[in-house]
Amino acid sequence: MNICVVSSFQGEVEDFMSMMEEFNEEIKSCVSEYECGVVDTNKAGFSKIITIINVTDMEGMQRIMSSPKMVEWDKSHNNTDIIYSMEQMG
Repeated sequence: MNICVVSSFQGEVEDFMSMMEEFNEEIKSCVSEYECGVVDTNKAGFSKIITIINVTDMEGMQRIMSSPKMVEWDKSHNNTDIIYSMEQMG
């Protein structure tokens, strides 16, 4: 399943990328590929990342997203994730 996650949070892009690196091996175990793109918010201290993911193990991905460490990161950065399902066109 292809999903798009729009993450909006207080902090720097490097904070997010560091967190993603910590979970990299776990993420790789339940996706076939993923890419992150940075959105320029023009707001100091406020960042937005768009992540496109081809999830092959949705239960595994949900375990990662709801893990205590991920929940704590979200809370400490006031992160909001909006998740969309996607289908390839054409």
